[in-house]
Amino acid sequence: MMRIGPGSKNLVCGECLERKSAQKQETKSELSKEEPVKEYFCKECRYNFKRAKHLAISACPYCGSSGSLMVKGSTARIMADAAKMKGVD
Repeated sequence: MMRIGPGSKNLVCGECLERKSAQKQETKSELSKEEPVKEYFCKECRYNFKRAKHLAISACPYCGSSGSLMVKGSTARIMADAAKMKGVD
């Protein structure tokens, strides 16, 4: 049995159309299984980036500066980092 395809331009076999929709659902479920990531911010060049949690990052991949990376996180952590930058504990 032939049906009109998703773009309403072509005729497609009914079985093929069902197979394509099943494959799309599988790929959507595979994409949702992403690894947990950490967000970083470089204070030198102001570069934002994400890496997998299991990777240890010691330098900015953009400018190569070490010691200027901040892990993005909760408000409490951001406030503590800001206090350290000002020299107030």
